This record gives sequence, C-alpha cells and structure tokens, in this order.
Amino acid sequence: MKFSIDRELLQQTLVDVSKGLSDKKPLPVLTGIKIEATDESLIFTTTNKEISVQITLNAGDNVIIEETGYCVVPGKYFVEIAKKIEGKLVDFTVFEEKTIKIVSERSDFTLIAYDKEFFPSVNFDSKNEPISFESKSLKQLIRQTAFAAATSESRIILTSVNFAILKQMVIVTATDSFRLARKEQEIETGYSKTIVNIPSKSLEELGKILDDSSDSVNMYLIDKTILFKYKNISFLTRLVEGNYPDTSSLFPKEKMLSIKFKKADIVAAVDRASLFTNSDNLSVVKFNVSASKTIEISSNSTEIGKVVEEVEALEISSNFPFQTAFSTKYLNDALRAIDDSIIEINFTGEIKPAVIKGEKTPELTQLLLPVRVF
Repeated sequence: MKFSIDRELLQQTLVDVSKGLSDKKPLPVLTGIKIEATDESLIFTTTNKEISVQITLNAGDNVIIEETGYCVVPGKYFVEIAKKIEGKLVDFTVFEEKTIKIVSERSDFTLIAYDKEFFPSVNFDSKNEPISFESKSLKQLIRQTAFAAATSESRIILTSVNFAILKQMVIVTATDSFRLARKEQEIETGYSKTIVNIPSKSLEELGKILDDSSDSVNMYLIDKTILFKYKNISFLTRLVEGNYPDTSSLFPKEKMLSIKFKKADIVAAVDRASLFTNSDNLSVVKFNVSASKTIEISSNSTEIGKVVEEVEALEISSNFPFQTAFSTKYLNDALRAIDDSIIEINFTGEIKPAVIKGEKTPELTQLLLPVRVF
C-alpha cells in the first residue's frame, strides 16, 4: 500500500475523522484509523462503537495512489505527526503489513500498524429516504440546543437530544431537568412522523465537522442508528432507546414580569457578576428588580467577596419589587445560544421557570429553573 497526499488535506481529514476515535485502551484497534487505498479513492474510517466516521478522498492532484491495500494506523500518533510535519506532500507506505513509513520533506516517521483483522466492520450504506438540512442551519440547531442535555447518565434518555419530525417541521428538544432548550424549524420536504433520540455528544462532534455553508446534510434513520451524509463525509451514531419525556406542559402559559435587554449588555453583566465564583456548578447570579428600569445583577462568595452590576432594561412590563436567581453557567449558556441582539426574559415567579427568547426568533425557546437562595 502506497500513496501521497497534500499535507493540508490530510490534516483536515484527520481532524474530522478523529471524531470517531476511541480513547479506551482495552480495545486498542478502536484507537486506530483504518485507511484503505483503492484505484479510485482513499478511504479513512474510525469507530468507537458510539460514533463512526468515514471520509472518502478521490484520487487526483492532491491524492496520488501508487499501490492499493489497507491498514489500521495508530490514530493519536498519526494525527500528531500530520500536525507537525512541514512538507507540502506526505508519502505514506506500508511494508510487510505491519510497518508504516510516513515521510515529508526532512521528516521520516515509522509506526507499527494494528492488526487490521480486528477492526470492526461498519456499514455506511443508506437506502432510506433522507431528511435534509442546510449545513449552516443544522450546525446552528445543534449549537442552540445540545448544550442543555444532561451529562450524567443517571437518566440516559436525558443525555440525548429529541428530534420530532412531522411533515415539514422538526422540533428539537434537549433538557437535563433543570433547563430546557427547544427549537422549531421548517424542512424542505414533508415526512411521516419520526421521533429519534440522538446522543448530545455525538451531535456536538457532528457540529464541529459542519460549516456555515448551504450544502446539504442528509439524515438517514437506519435501524437503531442515525447516519448523516455531508459532502464526502459519513457520520454514523447510535440512537438512545426509550421514550423522551413530554416537555410541552413545562412551558408557562402566563407571565408575571417581562424584561427586554440588549444581549451584549446582559451577557457582559452576567459575565462580570460571576467573577467571584469558584465553580460553575455552584455559581449563582441574583436578579433584583426595583421600581425603575435598572436591574441589579449580583453574586457573592463568602471566601472571595461580592460583585454588583446594574443593567438598564430596554423595556419592562411592570414596576414592582422582584427577586430571583439562576445558575451562572446555565444562564450564560441560554443567553449565548440566542443570536438576536435583543433578548426577552419572561419571569413567572421567584421560584418558577423563566422563559428566555430572542426578539426576532420566537422559534427558539430557553427554559430555566431558578435557584432557591432567598
């Protein structure tokens, strides 16, 4: 097996395909990248049993294939080598099935290949009708929702993001039971009712691969997995089985107080108010509403000190004393997920959920439970 490849193309390919690498030492072959050279293309594959990624590069000026074959190269070291070499072209050769030579300009590396027979077979074939997204809209959808999923596996279903598709609408929901992100988005083609739970970590890795282009991303449901095809990349992930909780009843029907802020003002104030905290999980910011348009945002630590910020509201629905508090991290995540320049926070009570929306994007809703501190 022997080929030459443009260094920059190799670097980008390895960044993307490494999303499927395993870091578990008991299965060393899963920490490897399978590389297959055919007469027409170079195929890179990784899998960690949760995520599998395959990237196909067609032979041409940037990919010159001299001998066909395949091997499994140690992923971590190959990625690091590709980052550090300086030549324009990288020559890759396999000798006697086990020895890999990587040569570029004045650099010469030798790696020992993994036993290729133990690399699991992964099926990236797609025969079902796809659900299509624009790359930039799916990337935004992931960024605005996946962060709200649970990280603890005590309730596995909450570590996923729920995609509910009906006709020409997709409703995406993520929650860890303390906060919730929900977005409704139209899709081009109509589909019958489909509900899937996609692991949030898988979606976040996919989001790193996607760019802000209008290229299509096709999503295929295959048994207990979901396959995304984008340009020359196939991204496969398992689904989380189970019924996602019904969250429709969590959204308040009434509000007692509504305040509009400039996003830049409220984000900066919350950032500064959280300076005197040691841990994101324990960090709390308090809102104090008085009879004026000036909202006091504060935080204090018995070990460090106290900080008080004043933010001028653009609009406030009622002028009466009101206090509430939120996790700093959760509030920051919710505010930053909204791309509007003006943000509206609807309060339903001091210890009842608050609803955060952008003025021009009602299809995205952030729901946040307050923290009891008063």
